[in-house]
Amino acid sequence: MFEFKIAFKYLLFKKKRFSSSLISLLSIFVISIVVWLVLVFLSVTNGIEKNWLQKLTSINAPIKITPTDEYYFSYYYLIDSMSSKSNYSPKSIKEKYLSKVSNPYDNEVDVELPYNFPKPDFINAKFLDPVKTLYSILEKPKYLKEKIYFQDFEVSAALLKLTLNRQKVDPFTNFKEEKINFLTQMSYLLSLTENNPNLKSLLLPVSENDFNHITKNIQKSFSNPQLDIPYLPKAETQDKIKRKINDFFKNISINQIVLEKGTQINLDNLKNATNTKAQAYIQNDKAVYILLNSQNKASDTLVDGKIIEKNKHYYFTTNDKKYLIDQNVFLHLADEVTLNVSLDESALEKANYLQDIKFKVLDNYLLFDTVPFEKAKIKSFNVKNHQNENFYFFDQNENITLPTKEEKYGILLPKNYQKSGVLIGDSGYLSYATLTMNSNQEQRIPIHVAGFYDPGVLPIGNKSVIVPQEVTRAINGSSTSLIFDSSCNNGIFVWTKDLKKAEDFKNQIVKELEEKNIAKYFKIETYKDFDFSKDLMQQFQSDKTLFTLISIIILIAACSNIISMLILLVNDKKKEIAILRSMGASSKSIALIFGFSGFVMGLLSSFIGILSAIFTLKHLDSLINFLSTIQGHSFFNAAFFGNKMPNELSIKALMFVLIITPIFALIAGLIPAIKASKIHT
Repeated sequence: MFEFKIAFKYLLFKKKRFSSSLISLLSIFVISIVVWLVLVFLSVTNGIEKNWLQKLTSINAPIKITPTDEYYFSYYYLIDSMSSKSNYSPKSIKEKYLSKVSNPYDNEVDVELPYNFPKPDFINAKFLDPVKTLYSILEKPKYLKEKIYFQDFEVSAALLKLTLNRQKVDPFTNFKEEKINFLTQMSYLLSLTENNPNLKSLLLPVSENDFNHITKNIQKSFSNPQLDIPYLPKAETQDKIKRKINDFFKNISINQIVLEKGTQINLDNLKNATNTKAQAYIQNDKAVYILLNSQNKASDTLVDGKIIEKNKHYYFTTNDKKYLIDQNVFLHLADEVTLNVSLDESALEKANYLQDIKFKVLDNYLLFDTVPFEKAKIKSFNVKNHQNENFYFFDQNENITLPTKEEKYGILLPKNYQKSGVLIGDSGYLSYATLTMNSNQEQRIPIHVAGFYDPGVLPIGNKSVIVPQEVTRAINGSSTSLIFDSSCNNGIFVWTKDLKKAEDFKNQIVKELEEKNIAKYFKIETYKDFDFSKDLMQQFQSDKTLFTLISIIILIAACSNIISMLILLVNDKKKEIAILRSMGASSKSIALIFGFSGFVMGLLSSFIGILSAIFTLKHLDSLINFLSTIQGHSFFNAAFFGNKMPNELSIKALMFVLIITPIFALIAGLIPAIKASKIHT
């Protein structure tokens, strides 16, 4: 035990050993810097890898089961094209699963099969149904207990064309300008997988612009979205407007509204007029134009004053004059105003049109008690009940559905469409071709935008549209639909709670497929095998391995300073070592003293580096903002790294540092320790 006490004594800073103490401090500082850098880099890298992997497997599950060529050329699949019960058309996996009969062929009704037609498979004299057998495996209690979710998917492609009906209103003049724009994009279509446990987290919230767009269009009737050039929207009938208003607003709680700069205000909406500051343009001894609640003078032609009410008349007053305000005078807000409000329920019950709806102002605001709906822009709102026909909603099981509104299928678009000006409620169609007797005929499926989602880092994510499964089924059922790869058009996604167990679950499923003699019909892959993620994951692993090797080399170089420090210490303590040897200290004890000194320095450096790394990760956003300011642009590209860098300390990196650094420091201390052990009296 005395070896440890002497080692601690030698490590204390003393002026007599200034050179060795200085080298000791420098060694600790250098090692701490290396530890800090290794922890921060590996923690951020692990976090980025985890985020990317999460995004890669949120839409495309970590395990994918797809039919093989054996499946598509089997009797089981081809027989549907020869059977009247199957309407002489091939069936998807979901249709096969829901089918009441595994073998739909009836030799008394259907045509005779060609001599080279594949033969059916039987197991114990029973017709083999690969799909139902596969579902029976995935539905086993052991998988449900492990929180394994699965669902079939279909992939297709079509031309997406959206009609963007926009109305721009000038708040100063109330002039309304209607415009129609179009957006056309060849798109991949992925069927909605409502069983996906990650899908909810990918959905983007309904924005203010979306909400205002939805509400402003409630009383409009749009022409058939399947037309190449739709007409401008027309007014709905009063009964339909009233029904739509009640259905929509009973599920919505509006908290804040914005009145834009320049918004026209009626005199009847004013309250407490004696305290209302204003500026007015005076002409022919009359106030013909008034800016309300103005803080700064907008123009030299305007006169400062106040609005007062007397005997039910309104006047604009200055220090020395009073002007009657006529009902036809234009009153405008001088600045944008945000108000906390609630819907006037009594007005809502009687409302036949949007302009009948009013907001009660909750603030102790000087100008208004109520504000008409048509004057306001919604800023903050809550959805009380998501069962609403205007955008996606969740049921009690938190499953997402895409509502069909006015015979138009709801779709989810990637978030990049928002930058193109697309809003929830916009409509259009999906175009694809089918083969007729004489030619290819274009088919159009009417759709409306029900929401947006974050596609993550998928290579085709910005062109992937999520649609109801009946849409992909209809397109894939056409003989001329675009097919990328028959093995990828249809399959089953399997989601696991723990991505690390994906490979184990894959092996379990493969084993059970082999036991049921259907392994040849299905190909099972994990995210490590996907074409779009395999290279990315391998590159991440290579980068981490490379940096780990570099870290080890730098740590070795940093720990080499310990050798210099301890050699100086040994030379300085030769007399003390000789005394210890004369008192009976063994060579092993002398070596342990200096070896332990190196170990303590490594351990101390590790703790200093760890604390510095934790502090840095906690304030990583501030550091990145500082570096971005110096650089003049974003230090990290959000498209690759996300809007926020991961700042969670990596446990693997922490263990690596706590084990490797003290070991290297101990090894570095062995050389001086061996030298010290050879000193004799």
